[in-house]
Parts: sequence; structure tokens; C-alpha cells
Amino acid sequence: MLIDRILYPIVTLGPGKRLVIWTVGCSKHCYNCANSELWAADNKKDITSQELFEKIIKLVDLKKVDGVTFTGGDPLEQFDELLELLELFHPFFSDILVYTGYTVDEARKITDDDKWRRFTELISVLIDGPYVDELNDNMCGLRGSTNQNIIYFNDAVKDRYTDYLSEGRKVQNIYYSNKMISVGIHRRKEDK
Repeated sequence: MLIDRILYPIVTLGPGKRLVIWTVGCSKHCYNCANSELWAADNKKDITSQELFEKIIKLVDLKKVDGVTFTGGDPLEQFDELLELLELFHPFFSDILVYTGYTVDEARKITDDDKWRRFTELISVLIDGPYVDELNDNMCGLRGSTNQNIIYFNDAVKDRYTDYLSEGRKVQNIYYSNKMISVGIHRRKEDK
């Protein structure tokens, strides 16, 4: 699986202290994308699902992880690898959130019905749809633009997410790989 970075603890992409995994590769190329540096696939960033799982489980042994968020890039553009990783993660994490630029209807067509069904059993929440800059209202929580949907596959997490969403957007700055990065749902860039 092509992975750019893994950060913990992130409190701006879902409730609690989350482990966030950024995948590499996205064909959507949304205007004003917050992560355009992750559009191009980079085979130098390839790691097997098993290797990634083993690295993360070591972290879990040391820290309290409240949930996992996959973003990117677009995690669903590596659907089979993502599904393999989710199978490994599911026994350890009860809250897994996945972002995708595909609508849920488009995402269902990426794979066969059995794999899609299994995917929806392994994750708690899917945030779907491309980022549309004109629909960034600078307010909607967990979503960059109002066309995106928060789809629950695990009702047990709804209350946590409702509470989290009531707090509005959050951004946190992280020093990572000799640079400062801003993690979260950002405000729309104002035209000058």
C-alpha cells in the first residue's frame, strides 16, 4: 500500500486521539485540494499491509488510540490493499473513519458486492464525495465541502461523532519530517 505519512495523536480528523494514515495517489485532482502533494502515486512509499499493521500495533501497545482515520490521496484508489489492512485492524480498533473523493455510489462500483459489503462491516464511518471549493462553507465539521456526506456503518459511534461535530472545525499544526504541516479541515482560501 502506498503510504505517505502516519501521525498520532491527531484530534482534528475524528473524535479522540486518532492514528491518521495518509495514502498516496488520487485521480480526482480537486481544485484547491489540501493535499495535492499526494495526488501522484509513488512506488517508493510502498509498504505491505502486514508490515504497516505490525508497525502500528507496536504504537498501539504504547499509546491509547481512540480511532483510526484513513485519508490521502484517496484510500479507495488502493481498495484491495485497504481492505486487507482493515481486516488486520478491525479486531483492534472499534472506530475506523475513511475519507474518499468518490461518492458512495461511485465507490460501490470500484469492487464487487462481497468486497464492498465486507468494507462496510470493517469501517465505522465513510466521508464521501470530492472536495468542491465553492461549497466549502468554512463551518461543516469533518467535511471540506457541504456536498460531502458522513455515512455511518456503525451506529455505536454516532454519539461520539455528533459531540465531535458540534465543536466545529479544528486544525492542529504538527512538526513532521523537518517541516510544519497543518492537519484538519481548513477554511476556504479567499480570492484576492
